[in-house]
Amino acid sequence: MLSRITDDPATWPSFRDIPEPRMVCFGTGNGSGTKLFQGFLDSHPNIYMVPVNQLMYLYPHWDQWREELAGNWCWDAIVERLCINHASLLDSGRIPGHDGMTTLGDNQDQCLTIDEQAFRAFLAHILKDEEITTRTFVLAAHYAYAYARGEDLSLKTVLVYHIHVHEYVRYLKADFPDMHAICFVRDLRAKIKGGYTQNVGIDKIKHNATDAAIYLRRTFMNHWRFHIDSLERFRGMNIDNIRAVRHEDMNLRLRELMEATAKFLEIPFHPCLMENTFGGLKWWGDSLFDMKPMNKPNPRTVKQLWRDTLPALDCFILEGLAYDYFRLYGFKPDLYTKDTLLNRTLLVLALFVPMKYERDILWTYLSPRYFRDFLKAAVGEANGSIELKDYSFNAFFRHKWYNQGLNMHIEPAYRRFVRFARERAAAQGGIYKALSALAQVNYVVCSLGRYLYAVCACPFIFLKRSVRSLEAFRRMIQKTEILPRPMI
Repeated sequence: MLSRITDDPATWPSFRDIPEPRMVCFGTGNGSGTKLFQGFLDSHPNIYMVPVNQLMYLYPHWDQWREELAGNWCWDAIVERLCINHASLLDSGRIPGHDGMTTLGDNQDQCLTIDEQAFRAFLAHILKDEEITTRTFVLAAHYAYAYARGEDLSLKTVLVYHIHVHEYVRYLKADFPDMHAICFVRDLRAKIKGGYTQNVGIDKIKHNATDAAIYLRRTFMNHWRFHIDSLERFRGMNIDNIRAVRHEDMNLRLRELMEATAKFLEIPFHPCLMENTFGGLKWWGDSLFDMKPMNKPNPRTVKQLWRDTLPALDCFILEGLAYDYFRLYGFKPDLYTKDTLLNRTLLVLALFVPMKYERDILWTYLSPRYFRDFLKAAVGEANGSIELKDYSFNAFFRHKWYNQGLNMHIEPAYRRFVRFARERAAAQGGIYKALSALAQVNYVVCSLGRYLYAVCACPFIFLKRSVRSLEAFRRMIQKTEILPRPMI
């Protein structure tokens, strides 16, 4: 049996000496509150877990590293890439995200750090002589993190991996086919506005202003896919091994919820399950979520604020496509109260009517003020008065599920041209000043072309949303949806 590991490397166990824990995939489903709920699991002595979703992009990064390290594919190089691309694992102040991990503690001024030297050394030790696989690396990284945190590995029985993104569940299924899973659900009528506005806000922060404006056309479609398709990513798993946590229950029945979770994870109930922390430090959420800092579930989640903003047509569509979802998870429908032939017919017709946010997006693009702001941003990015952002490092631009295929990490030619010309003009002047002016004009013209394309693409994106919704409708009428049992 594994005993508590000491600081002496001579006593460190091999990878195979550490009992393998039961893998539990922890993902969003189509709900919300994953970080909040994970904070209640923090510090439980029987759980391997890294904070928030700091290893969310580990699997797609692995594929990237394999390509980039083709001539040096070894554990040392992989560990080095982990510590660079996932630096927030070592210090949450590095590569900060929208996760509240830089405002921890009583005074909301702390980050979470671990002993990097201990982490690297222990990880390198247990990986030595092991075959290079993602399965081994996922386990070893969690072992090393727990060791660097000073946790007792001899007590660990379960590993909770916050994969977060529904699109990445497939990676864990491949490596851990017998895994269990916890997903999250919420009243979709309440989630549709908040999730959409949060995504718009994130894009405005992370993207160049012109890119944020142009990709607005895709934002609602991506959010809609999240609503109607996320739970489908658990298809192929044993449905009895999955539980759904209602976000609302963290407000209404927290004690009962955490007791049921402990039972599902096969761990004893512990007082820490009623405290919201990361690394033992109080967690207060993130400012992006339009709420004052609070170290507890937000009471707003159980208020039906959606009634003030959600149009009847959109409400009917949500309730119809999620008819069985509403019944299983205890959300009372207002409009689609019976699954009749008439309602089904009306629902199919309604799917081809642009929804509120789709109409809003199109009118936004056609707004003279929005276009003026876009043009101003394009000129500023072209002449350097607005700094262009570097998309090459942050995994969000390369591996975020709804950014995949856009190749945002590869700078387009018109942007490289304006950078090159500006730098040469500043250094050498002369003819390069004229070249810089030409590059700036080219930048603005290309940006305007992209803007026009975005406007023209809107109807096609709306149609794509309608067709995708028909697939969800098919699952609903055939009763083939993936609907895990609620935790309580």
